[in-house]
Amino acid sequence: MAVKTKLKELEVVYEDEDVLVVRAPDDEELERLVVDIIRKKGRPVTWKELRKELSGLAGEDRLRKVLVRLIERDVVVEMIDGTFGLKGMEATYVPRRIKKRVRPLVPTKFRERWGAIIGSRGSIAAAIQYLREIKLREKRAVN
Repeated sequence: MAVKTKLKELEVVYEDEDVLVVRAPDDEELERLVVDIIRKKGRPVTWKELRKELSGLAGEDRLRKVLVRLIERDVVVEMIDGTFGLKGMEATYVPRRIKKRVRPLVPTKFRERWGAIIGSRGSIAAAIQYLREIKLREKRAVN
């Protein structure tokens, strides 16, 4: 796990054979942790995956705040299916089918990136299906 490796870099407050207590990461360290998690997975990650990886280190509000800043700076991209990837991952990522799409964290950035395709397809669900079909066709053509 990326977080386990990064824990060593955080200031250790207490350690014995059963317990490791570290100082909670500041916002910059948390940003690096989020980017490292995505990079290590090699694909966009879900909100649930990020929360699980960072449980005990950062609450949902702090994680949301850090993600918003990363999205606004174009370090992280909120994919059309609600996952979070590094800039450039959207070119090869095959969106997941979703039952319910939550509100984007940064609506203006989301509209900039995905608005045209959503508008042309009529809905987010239709746009996701369209992108899935295109990406899967491209993968088959390469293989």
